[in-house]
Amino acid sequence: MPQFVSVDHQVCTGCKECEVVCSLYHFGECNPERSAIRVIRRERNGLVEPLPLVCQQCEEAPCMEACPTDALIRENHMAVMTVDQEKCTGCGECIDACPAGCIFMDKQKDVAICCDLCGGQPQCIDLCHSNCLKLEKGDEKNKDRVIKLATVLEKRLSGVE
Repeated sequence: MPQFVSVDHQVCTGCKECEVVCSLYHFGECNPERSAIRVIRRERNGLVEPLPLVCQQCEEAPCMEACPTDALIRENHMAVMTVDQEKCTGCGECIDACPAGCIFMDKQKDVAICCDLCGGQPQCIDLCHSNCLKLEKGDEKNKDRVIKLATVLEKRLSGVE
């Protein structure tokens, strides 16, 4: 299983610094709409709860299976998933297929965006002041992380916890 960025949701402050650094690193602009990590916020009982979403690099990736143009690629099962922007048509099938909601659309280029781990040194991890982001090895103990992330997201959005 490939490496991935794990998130400690209990520690995240919701500052969205990760979104800014991602868009700056990849696109040369501070534009969270062009980030491969997104922090959604939900207000409940007067409290704002941040929830960072970032591609979990699933070993069996539903997004890759859903892509009609094979634009989501890996060199091998251990490699990081990337988007071939030449092949991507912006159809959104990968976004719909992601169980954790961690693939996004670059509206300027009309192509999918997913975390590529910045070539092995994720900038969001280096600059996260709350240290809620970590680079984890994809191994058997982390195999169910996407299901857990999807469950956390569903519960937070529905107001159940």
